[in-house]
Amino acid sequence: MIIALHGGFTLELLYSLVGGFIAAIAFVVYVHYRVSKTEYYREEYVYFSEGRKLLIYFGFLIVILCFAYLLFWIFTFIFAGLIFK
Repeated sequence: MIIALHGGFTLELLYSLVGGFIAAIAFVVYVHYRVSKTEYYREEYVYFSEGRKLLIYFGFLIVILCFAYLLFWIFTFIFAGLIFK
């Protein structure tokens, strides 16, 4: 393991953070794509009022961002483990 004594991030740590960020973004994009292709979204969701649609979307977004935050740290530690061998 390389420790930076100058107070900055090491290159390996930056790679693992970027890898975790990319994995979390890919997860959010994938989940949005999967939800938009469901039968419920195409047939039932269109009949809701605008306020209810907004409430459902914000609830969905909050849950997905919580999972993305957890995945960010999980993948950051996985990538760090692979890089710091």
